[in-house]
Amino acid sequence: MAVHLFEVRALHRTPPLAQLLERIHGDAIADRLRTVGHQEVRVETIAAPRSRGNNTPYWLLDFTKIRFEHGPGKASREDPIESFELDADQGFGEETAVLYDPRRQAMLIQYNHYGARSTIIENYFALYDHDQNEARGYDFDIRMDEDADLRFAKKQTITKMHFKIAPPRMTNAQRGGNVSLGRSIDLSSSLDAESIEVIVSAGRGVNASLSFAQVTAFTRRLMRMRVARGEEPVLSKLEIAGRDSPLEPLDVVDLLRPKLVHYISDLVLNPADRRYTQRSRWDGLLRARNGWEHVIAG
Repeated sequence: MAVHLFEVRALHRTPPLAQLLERIHGDAIADRLRTVGHQEVRVETIAAPRSRGNNTPYWLLDFTKIRFEHGPGKASREDPIESFELDADQGFGEETAVLYDPRRQAMLIQYNHYGARSTIIENYFALYDHDQNEARGYDFDIRMDEDADLRFAKKQTITKMHFKIAPPRMTNAQRGGNVSLGRSIDLSSSLDAESIEVIVSAGRGVNASLSFAQVTAFTRRLMRMRVARGEEPVLSKLEIAGRDSPLEPLDVVDLLRPKLVHYISDLVLNPADRRYTQRSRWDGLLRARNGWEHVIAG
């Protein structure tokens, strides 16, 4: 399970999020359903701080996104795949666990590709008071990994460089002097291409490596094409793969300030329905919160 960290900011004249969570906590499950975009979402379970089953200072939530489109079947190694028997008003429920620290305004969200993701949860809270006369809500600012440059600098060997640029968004100076991709840019223009994606790899030998000095220089030139937040980027991907030593595993460094992510690997799988238990997902969020103490407090 991957966990991402967000800082929560209340917009103008919006009450603290803890007040809204108190209201949601008091509502019946049927009254918690909201339509966000075209998705039906609700808070399935909510545990207040220092309440029964939650001896922590944090709010613990579990969101459910109900989806009615194509879903999985059940299968075994010996028998053909079978359908799940669903009633007309039933769909598939995708779960997303959330931890909210009201003291630090920090929110940890389980990543579930098919479930309620951060933008849906942000909009869910904004839509919960559907009779409001003015725009209210909360901004979820994702915390980014500040250690990418340090990880890159520690690499003894570089085995791969992967970047993606959008030539139509490049200025004349960038095309002519900053980073010259020559024929590739000319080819993309003649084909009306939106982007160019390049992967440069070392050989397959044990000691194969790209030139660290050349990769560093080229990376710095690429990084100059980054633009301010909110604008369409020229550079949308820049990853370097390498090892700190010959005995270390391969490490992929995202140099475009990647999201902070914490991976939980020992979740408990319910043998009856093959779902990770809510308790183990909440416990995973608590471990991630403790691991990020210095980040959240900083």
